[in-house]
Amino acid sequence: MNLVEQRVVDFVAATASKEPTPGGGAIAALTAATGAALAEMVANLTFGKKGYEDVQSDMKDLQAKAESIRNRMLELSQADADVFNIFMNALGLPKNTDEEKSKRTAAIQQAYKDAAMVPFEIGELAYQIFDLAELASKKGNQNLITDGIIAAINARAAVKAAFLNVRINLSGIKDEAFVVDITAKMNAIETGLDDKEAAIIALYV
Repeated sequence: MNLVEQRVVDFVAATASKEPTPGGGAIAALTAATGAALAEMVANLTFGKKGYEDVQSDMKDLQAKAESIRNRMLELSQADADVFNIFMNALGLPKNTDEEKSKRTAAIQQAYKDAAMVPFEIGELAYQIFDLAELASKKGNQNLITDGIIAAINARAAVKAAFLNVRINLSGIKDEAFVVDITAKMNAIETGLDDKEAAIIALYV
C-alpha cells in the first residue's frame, strides 16, 4: 500500500517497525506536508472573514502554493521509500564477473544519487514554506497565528532532517562535482535557517 494512503496510526507503527521504510526521509516529507497544511489552513480560515478584506488575494495565493507543496511532499514521502528499495536492489546485483561488477557499481552509484536527490527536493521545497508561514502569521486570521508559526517550525525541522539524509547518501557518491554542487546548494539554504524560524516565532512570543 502507498504510504500516504495508510491510516496515521499504521504509518507511525510502520515507522517504528523493523522495516527500514518509512524512515527519516519520509518523515521529513510528512513534517513538511503538515507545515504546508497549517499555512493553508490559516488561508482557508481567513477567506471571507470580516477585517481581512484587503488580504484575500494574498490568502488565495498562499492557499494555492501551500496546497501544491503539501501534495508534492506526500508524493516525496513515497518516493523516499521507493529509492531506498532501488538502492537495496542495486546492492543485490550479481558481482561474479568484471562486467557484472561494473554494472553493479554503476547501479549503486546511480541509486546513491537518486537517494540523495529525493530528500534534497524535500529540503529545498520545505524551505519555501517559510514565506508561506510568515505571510500566514502576519496577514492571516490572527486567531490562528500560532498555527502559522508552527508551519515555520515544521519547515525548519523538515529542511534539517531532509538534508541529513542527503549528506549520508553523498558520502557514498564518487562523483565529486555532484557532491560539491549539492553540498553548496544545501549550505546556501541552511544559512540563516535558524534566524528565519526565530523571526517568525517572534511575531507572537
